[in-house]
Amino acid sequence: MGKEVHSTAPDTDVERDPEVIARRTALFNKYVLPFNNMIYKLCKDYSWHPDHVEENYSEVMVNFYRRIETYDPSRSIRTWLHICVKRQVWAREKQRQIHNNKDYDNNIEDYEDEIFADDHVSSNSLGVDNWREFYSPDIVAVLEELKPRHRDALILQEAGYSLREIAEIEFAKGSLKSPNIETIKSRLRLARQYLKTNLTRDGQRIPYPTDAQDVS
Repeated sequence: MGKEVHSTAPDTDVERDPEVIARRTALFNKYVLPFNNMIYKLCKDYSWHPDHVEENYSEVMVNFYRRIETYDPSRSIRTWLHICVKRQVWAREKQRQIHNNKDYDNNIEDYEDEIFADDHVSSNSLGVDNWREFYSPDIVAVLEELKPRHRDALILQEAGYSLREIAEIEFAKGSLKSPNIETIKSRLRLARQYLKTNLTRDGQRIPYPTDAQDVS
């Protein structure tokens, strides 16, 4: 569950400006705090180790406060939050992984422009936690028959993630022994074959028994 986040000391003279603080606080309270539980769960999903979750969550929330004015209200807030959390947590985890390399001295702030940049993910908020909201009952029923690893790969691709990103997400979750794109391709192929066998082109459930391929 999401935790309360207290603001940290500002880093620049601009961030000490009372008007800036008031503006950012209002935007943060409006667009970020209502989704703090979702953000915390995403931090859990994308963190590479359970011990990193709290630190990642705190850094993510502080960065949201500092960069909240970059959010475009015409975009889906859920999608924007998801993209930013994914990018920052992965950047932080990669930083941890290679922190012993003397030639590597980047700070998480070096990633901020990339973390908060636009992304190719579509503007809807489709995800592995809320996909049932986006499909008809027949499609939902067939998707629920899939193994979670096959369904999640399909949902993530539908949400706009690349094969590489899907492999990394599933690896981080423990669903893959390594971020192998070929395994993701196989899961997607099985999932799509099952849907093709059990749904019409209009997304209606085929009402008769089929010899659908086992997707286990």
